[in-house]
Amino acid sequence: MPFMQPRPDQPPDYHFLLVAPNLGAEWLFDAARAYWERFRPMVVSDLELARLLPPERSIIVTAIARRDTIAELGVTAAQAVPHALFDPVVYDLFDDMKNALTTRATLNQPFGVPLVPTPSAPPPITPTPGAIISSAPEPTLTALPTRPPAGFITTTPQPDAPPPTDTPTGPLYPTPGPITGGSS
Repeated sequence: MPFMQPRPDQPPDYHFLLVAPNLGAEWLFDAARAYWERFRPMVVSDLELARLLPPERSIIVTAIARRDTIAELGVTAAQAVPHALFDPVVYDLFDDMKNALTTRATLNQPFGVPLVPTPSAPPPITPTPGAIISSAPEPTLTALPTRPPAGFITTTPQPDAPPPTDTPTGPLYPTPGPITGGSS
């Protein structure tokens, strides 16, 4: 397969989120939370894993860093994976970084630009087996009583229902043998 340059408007085969080493854990767990939850990139602190990937696969490295370390991260990324697209997100203040990454997640723009929708074929039209097509008038539909979805507990009391009787009416006797059956 020939080498293809990754594009920021298309999802890559591999997406890495490189966190600068001088940033605390809050930059990942708080500032980049919405971004990670939306796009699920592989979070790395170095690009050793990316070196192992074949060059014909598209790779995008999104780096979150401050201005003092982004140049070094860019050089490291270019040396480690020269065929990857480097996507720097550079902010010196925590709140600015959080707002930028949250905005990307909200707008579904993992690399700062809108994604090109991938063309998909319309679903095939398949007739229902055994269907008879006629010019008969449409049947009239009547509304069915609505019920809550399965798993919901309703608290509407039933006024005419008698109280449940769970108590046995006679004496209890032990069973004559094992419950699971078999011989003793």
